[in-house]
Amino acid sequence: MFGQNGASAVLFRDSACVKSFWSSEGEKVSGGLGNAFSSFAGTVSNTSLGIPETDTTRNLDQKNGLLSKAYYREYEIPAGKPTSMRMGFRDVSSFYVSNGIRYESVSPSCSGAITFTPEAGKDYEAGFAWEGRVCTLSVNQVLVKDDKTELVPVTISVAPDC
Repeated sequence: MFGQNGASAVLFRDSACVKSFWSSEGEKVSGGLGNAFSSFAGTVSNTSLGIPETDTTRNLDQKNGLLSKAYYREYEIPAGKPTSMRMGFRDVSSFYVSNGIRYESVSPSCSGAITFTPEAGKDYEAGFAWEGRVCTLSVNQVLVKDDKTELVPVTISVAPDC
């Protein structure tokens, strides 16, 4: 899962539903105060469990913004049990405050909640998929074939609120 300032991501293991972003349940991948400060300062680091590198992780620095370093975190999730995620993204480059007045222009955004059931021994990458101006949340299986890493879409469903 990916994070940076302007993005929120919460992982709910062994759950077919999601709670509020502000709930104490789930693991905040992105959006917590510590992550926000580290992303702002550029000191945040990736957490890898050894999933093969993908084009997304290899080129992650291209997603860095002003005071917003992109990062990823890999997690172990239980096989055969639902895993759900609440994720959101908003381009914060068009937001500013001047003389106490908040200015905000329309900027790209994407959010939602998804669930899927992982299979044993497989690696996955979750994030946003953009096609033109349309954004969706996605989960892809990470496969290595002939020394090349491929992302294969996985069937996901909308995760209801718990």
